[in-house]
Amino acid sequence: MSAAAGSVSGAASATPRVAGPDQPLDAASIAQLVAVSLRLAMEVTVLRDRLRTHEALLARQGLLSAEAVDQYEPPSAELAERSATARELVEALAADLGPRT
Repeated sequence: MSAAAGSVSGAASATPRVAGPDQPLDAASIAQLVAVSLRLAMEVTVLRDRLRTHEALLARQGLLSAEAVDQYEPPSAELAERSATARELVEALAADLGPRT
């Protein structure tokens, strides 16, 4: 590695990254993406835990099989509620990515 290449990499690590052709996101955007990623990870973790709890309790009581869950077709009102919930999550994530005031 040349001395010039070494100084460039050293300088890059010492200065904050800014948006440009090689780095399309500035530090604030990266922080926002991390926040969104963490929010999604927390959502997924909570949902998995609750789902496993429900499945275990229902199976323990002999009330529901995995096949019944796989074959379930929700009615239109439930589909609309699911869609609204999904929309709320997307809006919350978009707000995390939006400008900070």
